[in-house]
Amino acid sequence: MKNSFKTLAIIGFISKGIIYLVIGILSLLAALNMGGESSGTNQALTFLKKQPFGQILLLFLGVGLFCYSFWMFVQSIKDPEKKGATRNALLQRMGLFITGLVYVFIAVLAFYHLATPTDNEIVKSTYLDFLEPTTLAIVFVGIGIILAIQTVVLIISVFKGGMLDQFNLEGKKYSEVIRRLGMFGFYSRAFVVGIIAYFFLHAGFYTGNNNIKGIQEAFEFLNQSSFGKVLMAITAVGFISYGAFYVFLTRYRSFEEK
Repeated sequence: MKNSFKTLAIIGFISKGIIYLVIGILSLLAALNMGGESSGTNQALTFLKKQPFGQILLLFLGVGLFCYSFWMFVQSIKDPEKKGATRNALLQRMGLFITGLVYVFIAVLAFYHLATPTDNEIVKSTYLDFLEPTTLAIVFVGIGIILAIQTVVLIISVFKGGMLDQFNLEGKKYSEVIRRLGMFGFYSRAFVVGIIAYFFLHAGFYTGNNNIKGIQEAFEFLNQSSFGKVLMAITAVGFISYGAFYVFLTRYRSFEEK
């Protein structure tokens, strides 16, 4: 594999890891009543911008997330690690392509924060107001079903080991510890995606509400439920584990063909 691809992947892993570490840490502090707040991607970027050298940090983070997206596209299209063209491999590569699109959006969001005043808040989702209620409900139900399927697939993939096998950690030092860290992180992510699926399905079937729900609202939902602080803390630690897992990949992931 080209060294340039490896470099892009490593930069991307660090950038993705930072986002989830910040989300997890802020949400954990909120759960422990230590000054944080339930956090999503947008709030994490806002927090980073307010730090010393925040503008520079956001610039590098945006570039890093574009690198991660590019690596996802390379994996899905060029298949540098020779995953093959079996049905499972093609589904996995399609998933990587979609992931790349998601992180292109997050990278653009990082540059949006970079270009706007610190106290400027992104206007919440009124950009779907042009859709009629029935159409909007169908769209929301569709998104909810896709996210619910993603939740189930993610849980099964992690349980069976396939999700973590794609990172080629076998034989690497501390590989078992890193896999455990990754499992906990992926399960936590699946849990939150499941909650977001519930938001979309509920909005589509019952309320017709076009306010987009995301990670921040998922943490707030946990906080308001029975044993909410405990659930929120456990999930936040899971996100920290997920972020740390991607940071560790920069050192321990193998890019050799299987």
